[in-house]
Order: sequence, then structure tokens, then C-alpha cells
Amino acid sequence: MDTDLKEVKLRFFDMAIGDILRAIRGQSLMGAFTLSMCAIDAMAYLRHAVPGNRNRENFERWVADWMVPLNGRCLPSILYALRCGLVHTYGYANAMQKCSLVGFRYVHNKPSQHWAEPSPGYYVLNLDSHVAEVCIAASRFFDDVILQAQKDAAFGAEAGARAQNLISVQIYEVVALQPGRRQAIVRSQRAHRHFGEMDPALAPLDGDAEPSVDKIAARIRSTY
Repeated sequence: MDTDLKEVKLRFFDMAIGDILRAIRGQSLMGAFTLSMCAIDAMAYLRHAVPGNRNRENFERWVADWMVPLNGRCLPSILYALRCGLVHTYGYANAMQKCSLVGFRYVHNKPSQHWAEPSPGYYVLNLDSHVAEVCIAASRFFDDVILQAQKDAAFGAEAGARAQNLISVQIYEVVALQPGRRQAIVRSQRAHRHFGEMDPALAPLDGDAEPSVDKIAARIRSTY
């Protein structure tokens, strides 16, 4: 199970995290914000800290456990409300009213404004800072899942089963057309083995030293 979950981490970064960064490079900045929320949702599903169909609780719990330690200004309930707005309506969502969110603004290349509150209930989210926090939080999270799976066989079995849903979406490439048949032979593209191969912004994750949010954020900003 240990080896399987390590592979899951690589595939998740190659696809889910990688797509966030590819969206940024393609100048789909709001798309990158949206994908970042979906990535958090997926990792919260893998952890399943709150049993049952409790998406909000699991999302907020994951943010509290893995993103708040990186940035004490991050508010799990606000981030969930923003997630609902992006994923469901691309604007306003009922979850915003429930947490007294009265206004929001998405920016990029403005790290000083990240999680600023210009007025009560009005928040600003800076893309490069936010994505860098998601990257570091995700790396730490998967390492913790792998460690917990080593210690607890039941946890490892459940995490392994849930992980199969996380890696069921893959990119396939056509290899050849068989003579006399319409169906092509396809094979799944192999995941990169190093984070820097997935995207240059993720290269700090390959080193032995603890990667910092600032280093990844700076690499993301260099792509604007």
C-alpha cells in the first residue's frame, strides 16, 4: 500500500496540480483558481476525516489541517464559500451568505494582498500565493497519508480504495491502428517521476530541503 500511495501522489501532482499550473501558463487564471478548489476537494475525499457525505466538513477540515499552518490568515469556511461560487455558479453561492462573506476579489501577482480583508467580510485571494500553498499542503498531506498507512492497515486499505478514484482519470495516447480494425491501440502516458518534470514551478519539491511557499509562488509569478 505504501508504494501504491506514493504512486498516487506522483499521479495526482502530474494531473491535478499540474493542470492548475498549465492553466496559469495558458492564462486561464480563473480556471486555475477553480481547479485548485477541485484539487482540495479531491484530497479531502481521500482523507475522509468526517465520515459520510460531508463534503463541506471534509473540505474545511483539510484546509484547517494543511493550509492554515502555512498561512494563519486562511479561513476554511471562507475558502469553502469561494469554492462553491467557482465550482457551482462561477459567482455567488449560498455558502457565502452562511459565512457572512459580503464581497471577494481574485487577483494575481499581488502577494501582499493575499487574504487581505479591505472591509469586514470582504476578502482578496492572490492566485500565485494560493496555488503555492495548495502545492506545499498537498505534498505534506500525501506524505502524511503514506506514513499513516504504514502504521494503520485499516486506514491504508480505505485510503488505497479511495485513491483508485483519484487516479482513474488519465491521459491516453494513440499508438497505432491495427490493420483491418477501426479501434486504435492506446496506452496510458506514464507519469513523470520528478516534480520538476511536471512543471518547473514544482522543482523545489524534488530537493531534500523543506520547500517553501515563497519559492513556488515566485516561480509561478515568473510565468505571468
